[in-house]
Amino acid sequence: MAARTFAYEGSDKVARRARQVRAEQVRSVYLQSPYTTIGSLMAGAVLVGVMWGQVSPQVLIPWTIILCAHQALRIHHYRAYMKAPAADQAEEKWARRYLFAATTAGLIWGSAGFLMFVPESVPHQAFLSLVLYGIAMVSMSSLSAYAPAFYTLIPLTLLPFVVRMLLEPGAIHAYIAAPGVIVLIVALGFGRNVNRLIAETLSKRFENLELIEELSQQTAIAEIARVQAEAANKSKTQFFAAASHDLRQPLHAMSLFVAALNEKVREPEAQSLLHNINASISALESFFDELLDISKIDAGVTRPELVHFPVAALFERTRANFDHDARDKGLRFSVMDTKRFAYSDPILLERILSNLVSNAIRYTSSGAVSVGCRRRGNALRFEVRDSGVGIAADKTEKVFDEFYQIGNPERSRTKGMGLGLSIVRRLCALLGSEMTLVSAPGKGSRFAFEVPLGEATVRAPAASITHEPKDLSGRFIVVIDDEQAIVEGMTMLLRGWGARVLAARSGDDLIEEVTRAGALPDLIMADYQLADGVTGIELIKRLRDALDPEIPAIVVTGTTVPERIEEMRLDGCDLLIKPVSAERLRAVIDARLKRRVAAE
Repeated sequence: MAARTFAYEGSDKVARRARQVRAEQVRSVYLQSPYTTIGSLMAGAVLVGVMWGQVSPQVLIPWTIILCAHQALRIHHYRAYMKAPAADQAEEKWARRYLFAATTAGLIWGSAGFLMFVPESVPHQAFLSLVLYGIAMVSMSSLSAYAPAFYTLIPLTLLPFVVRMLLEPGAIHAYIAAPGVIVLIVALGFGRNVNRLIAETLSKRFENLELIEELSQQTAIAEIARVQAEAANKSKTQFFAAASHDLRQPLHAMSLFVAALNEKVREPEAQSLLHNINASISALESFFDELLDISKIDAGVTRPELVHFPVAALFERTRANFDHDARDKGLRFSVMDTKRFAYSDPILLERILSNLVSNAIRYTSSGAVSVGCRRRGNALRFEVRDSGVGIAADKTEKVFDEFYQIGNPERSRTKGMGLGLSIVRRLCALLGSEMTLVSAPGKGSRFAFEVPLGEATVRAPAASITHEPKDLSGRFIVVIDDEQAIVEGMTMLLRGWGARVLAARSGDDLIEEVTRAGALPDLIMADYQLADGVTGIELIKRLRDALDPEIPAIVVTGTTVPERIEEMRLDGCDLLIKPVSAERLRAVIDARLKRRVAAE
């Protein structure tokens, strides 16, 4: 009887926890409503403005009225929800209302893909794709907490436009539709993982709260709860670190498709739209990189490599990287001259300075930004000063929290994502230093940290290598990747550059296919992690052993695990971390082929 009672109690706890998780997920998406409403109205206004004169007013005016009415309904739901007592907010009716609003939003935006389609204008088609793909990517981040709304809105938004594009004749429409398919797959896959992670984290949170409430008087049990909480947080960071490969794959494919389309479309309007699409992809890449940087640091993947190095080279790169941005804002940007040496990790140190300088320029509208260092005993103290908006005393700790930003309530992407200073503090701790901040509103800020003083070493200046892109006509390149989208995108891009491409998704009969091609490959490009546990390194070795041990090879990978990266370098392969821009890919290909010619 006691065992049965215990089972009932356990089942009741699980059910209660599931209701708590559901209520918290619904609350999360409601809190995003003001931002998504503003974004939807702005996107709708821009879309109607661009399409005016191309699409009948009898279509645009009713569509605009419906969009505004829908957003008014969402505002009403949001205000009613925020006024409701906490117990009432947990009721299922709020979830149903939000799902209805998300479904309606998907139908409204999806209808735009058909109603505002301009058959004779590729630039307007590309702009329409940019708006719809942007709505889907924003929804991925704002709705991923609540899966039903997420799984409803994104397909309804994207599929009508993708189908409409595919019904049009001509390859250009397929090229524009292809990123839509990728966005759909990326959004659904990433959203599913984020939703699962949020649900697991919330479940752990409520489970730990129950444990603390029940066992607060028992020290030993309280310690177990603490360990469980730490394990949940570590699991989250390890998840993001492991997700690096899966997130970078579709982003890499999107970059390749946009680059291939850029080679084929030459109209100025279309080029401008493609530039905007590429900028959006770059912003998304930057956001993922920052998230993954945090996760790698927290999970212990990132480890400093301490060396003695001259600070002057680091400062020179900082000056070169940010001088243009400072001049564009009319700021005085100064980096001091120094002959000091530091004993630290130059790569991590440069990342700290880059984040601090970028932040200083972003929040300084007039005046100056300066970078310098000075000796303090056996340490070298680095400082970044600005004459920007400054930070109130009660906010000097909060600015180091993830996603916290001063003066950015609208969450404008031009002001970053609020992760830079969080990464800076983590990197400082990794280097055994502590970040200090002195600031006051209207008087600017001073960020400072210290690293050990280094010993002077004689180092030859790094050679300056410039890459002059040449036509790849006559070059035979083997591409190996188990992702079909990446294979297609890479093939389109390389053929657009004039290369002859043999693409494969696995190593089955690969040597025979290369032999039948009747030429020795000039270059092998392979993903590291392939299907069935095979690695790109293994296939590169197999081809080299059978054909020529000196065939140049480039490994393009999404993994950031240090052991794997070291393995690739030891095998004499150039290494690129996904996602890779077309410019970076071309520069590495040209440099690799140039080294081969010089060696021959």
